[in-house]
Amino acid sequence: MPTLCLVATPLAATRAARRLCDAQGGILFGPAVATVDRIVPGIVAAAGDRRPILPPLAERILAAEAGEAAGGALAGLHPESGLAAALARALAELRRGEVTAAEAREAAGELAGAPAARLRAVAAALEAYEARLAALGALDRAGAARVAAEAARRGVSSAETGGLDLLVLDGIAALAPAEWDLVSALAARARRTRVHLPFWPERPDASAPAEPLLRRLEALHEMAARRDVEVVLPHVDEGRAPRIAAALLAMGGGRAAAPAGDAGLVLAAAGAGEEGVPRAAAAVVARLLEQGLAPAEIAVVSPAPRRHAAALARALGDVGIPFAAGRGEPLAAVPVVRLVLDALAAAGALDRSAAERLLGSSWLSRRGGAGLRGLLDRAGALDGRVSPGEALRRRAALVSAGSGARERAALLGAADAVDALDARLRPLAAPALARVHAARLAALVDGAGLRRQAARGPRPVAARDLAALARVDEAADAVVRAVALAGRGEAALPPAAFRALLALAIDEAALPAGPEPVAGAVELCGLDEAPGLVARAVVVAGAGRGAYPAAPPPEPLLRDPERLALNRRVRRAAVPVAAARRAEALHRAFSAAAAAREALAFVWAAPGPGGGGGPLAPLAAEALAAAGVAPPAAPDPEPGLARARTPRQALRAAARGGAAAAAALAPTPLAARAADALARGAVEAERRAAVIAGRAEPVAGAVDGAAGAALRRALPEAWAPTQLEAYARCPFRAFLRIGARLPDPDAADLEIGPRDEGTLVHAVLERFVRGRMARRAWPPAGTPEDLAEARAAADEVFARFEREGRTGDPAVWTARREAVRARMERMVRAEARDHGGLTPVAVEHRFGRGAPEPALAVSADGETVLLEGRIDRIDAAPDRLLVLDYKNARSGTAYQGELAPEALGETSFQIPAYLLAAARAFPGRSRLEAAYALVRRAERTRPLALDAADPLLAPDAVAPPGAEDGGAPRSFAAAVVDTVRRIRAGRFPIASRDCTGCAFGAVCRFEGAAERREEAGT
Repeated sequence: MPTLCLVATPLAATRAARRLCDAQGGILFGPAVATVDRIVPGIVAAAGDRRPILPPLAERILAAEAGEAAGGALAGLHPESGLAAALARALAELRRGEVTAAEAREAAGELAGAPAARLRAVAAALEAYEARLAALGALDRAGAARVAAEAARRGVSSAETGGLDLLVLDGIAALAPAEWDLVSALAARARRTRVHLPFWPERPDASAPAEPLLRRLEALHEMAARRDVEVVLPHVDEGRAPRIAAALLAMGGGRAAAPAGDAGLVLAAAGAGEEGVPRAAAAVVARLLEQGLAPAEIAVVSPAPRRHAAALARALGDVGIPFAAGRGEPLAAVPVVRLVLDALAAAGALDRSAAERLLGSSWLSRRGGAGLRGLLDRAGALDGRVSPGEALRRRAALVSAGSGARERAALLGAADAVDALDARLRPLAAPALARVHAARLAALVDGAGLRRQAARGPRPVAARDLAALARVDEAADAVVRAVALAGRGEAALPPAAFRALLALAIDEAALPAGPEPVAGAVELCGLDEAPGLVARAVVVAGAGRGAYPAAPPPEPLLRDPERLALNRRVRRAAVPVAAARRAEALHRAFSAAAAAREALAFVWAAPGPGGGGGPLAPLAAEALAAAGVAPPAAPDPEPGLARARTPRQALRAAARGGAAAAAALAPTPLAARAADALARGAVEAERRAAVIAGRAEPVAGAVDGAAGAALRRALPEAWAPTQLEAYARCPFRAFLRIGARLPDPDAADLEIGPRDEGTLVHAVLERFVRGRMARRAWPPAGTPEDLAEARAAADEVFARFEREGRTGDPAVWTARREAVRARMERMVRAEARDHGGLTPVAVEHRFGRGAPEPALAVSADGETVLLEGRIDRIDAAPDRLLVLDYKNARSGTAYQGELAPEALGETSFQIPAYLLAAARAFPGRSRLEAAYALVRRAERTRPLALDAADPLLAPDAVAPPGAEDGGAPRSFAAAVVDTVRRIRAGRFPIASRDCTGCAFGAVCRFEGAAERREEAGT
């Protein structure tokens, strides 16, 4: 005889059907397992009602239209908005509770202020929603349930409900009015009805959400006289271990009771942050298996099963435990799906960000967009300004065909790729019918070769990606169906509207569950499935505060004042208030714990290194206290070598235990890896100690042996002072530049690059000053004629830089050049003000290799070092020289510090070297000065003034007695020789004075060490 079993969720129905099939030898003949929602369409169809039943997406579209019709605060709703989602939930609640628009309007009359306005708006939307349903001749889910209930009362039967012998309700705690009428009509026809109601008589406070259904079942006196109706209530002490029964009695503020015996296992484990919860849960499951339980007898209950499913599968798979999540990965989380949505968003509006993101993906570009970001930066591509393809071609036109041939080819190739992508996406940018949008999307997926690309990956990844693309097609078809059922099938949709609806459909979809054991595995359940769950052992994964029980989501439209007013008006609990929703969450959490028979474990996320986490939920803490279990204060330590279940755990245990633990692995294949792990650990410890002490070691900045010889061969014969300053500020950074020859990353942006701008400013000033020197027209007076001369010099240099493509985005440079020109005019006025009676005698004065002046030789302790460089400008008077160094900077604070006497030869090498070179080129001056000219501020720093005979500047110096003990300052020559000697010796300790703005953070293991030492006062 036919049997129908109604359960709470589709996943519970699938699992129950599988178990029934297994019990009958692999063939499911009689019993049908379903949810109430799943049997409704069959009954409606059997009743001859041809009205379509709207899917959730169509209901949301209608809700947005109803909000628009209601006007006021609900006007202008789009289906993808959060307010539209809230309105759809509110209308579904009212329809499920069978509250009419008139009743809602009358209830609003009892309120005042904002609650009254909100309820009136919802009432107007409900009226428009019901009118729209009537006009469409369609049913929403609540309406379909009511039609099915009336049909069942008239004796209409579907394939599942015809000739019922046994009706079973399992794990269902509450039914809406229409659902109750449907179930009671089926019970009236079935010969027997059996209800497994999750109501615990010993804990009525925790069972409150199930009490209304219990009272309804108890009121079926007439039916019970004619039919066999059995209501089965669970008892706390029935079939449960004493410890678990005591825990259940204490949860949620119940009466605490001492366990009647020691039987039963209650555990607690903490994961290190949210990421540690799956691993901690896997460790608990492994312990339960050691206690003799089988995997199929253990259930993992999670407040967020979709979020935890993949991580739990990995954690349990690592320790070899079969696991069945029953859920696939969320569709929106698959990379290729995100790419499709990004492509839809970029259709017709392919800006720089979208082009970089899409062409940077190997799905759409075989080269993976290599170098595209740098090319777009150099081309000055800017969102909202100019198309990236046009910007790239404009940049290519400015680059010379000679030295820039390679860059020009790269620019043109990138422009072609951008234009091809834009052409492929452009058909998706036109308004069209929903079915046309879906066809264009399918053409994009096929034309871009996404399925072909997906099939080339590793087998598991290829299977996932191909399934995801198939689900995207299904989601597009769902949008087409929802739009048609909502009466908009023949209306053109803007591309943004179709993409928004597709994103909603994708958010609700998931991939098919991957290959999983169909039996004999640990199963994952959600809290919504807990009322119907029974297992020997239950592991609650995620029992933290706020998640167990889960906090009800806020409702922006139907808040407690409105809900209370509605319930008073209709004289029943038509819509749940906040207290009822909290009671429902408590009931589900209690049901999860009550599902355990012999073992119960709580796992939560304690604060960990990855962030997140918090305290244990009070509900779980009460259960542990009643069972006599103290929750761990911190995450469980990693297992020792004896309890390690994976190679990773064994290697980590060996690394913690040292050589003795690694020796225990000698007979295993892990011995070599354990020895390597210990060696690496020793290296890291040595490196850390060296960094803390600021010394060079073989693993921390010491270059010896063959590498040291190769380094010495690569060192220059003549040294630039800036190289010595780089070593003084950070020896490791100097090694990367001098020894490893790593260039600084190009810092160019949409504007002219900082280096190019500094070079340009130097060139303009050189041209202006050299011209005045040739005419002996110094100092300038700041007259209009002088300013015009500066502008002319600037324009000539600007034209040269523009031809070379060194000014960034031409559109940005148009405004930028005016700022630089104004800066030059301010510098002319500053020269008229600050010349101090000095006259330029040299600009861009070079000394060293290839220069008119030979390299500067400084000696100390019998060793000579050659210095080379270029001085921006030298001004002179009969008795003094002034070295000027241009800096394209706003602030002179840092530069002023480089002119302090104590910095010379310590961190400042450029200024002393320039003073020596200037004094050699223009001898006879008794006073030597140096200053920085801050171009952006048109100011000079306070000059450094030294006597020409100062011992600091002696080119050949011997350290005076006591200098080794700090009794006398070193000379500049001694500082240079000592610095070069350390470089040649391969001593590059990781001892930075300042890590701010370092370009090598990706290769430095201790970036920011200088700041940490400064904070520590060392």
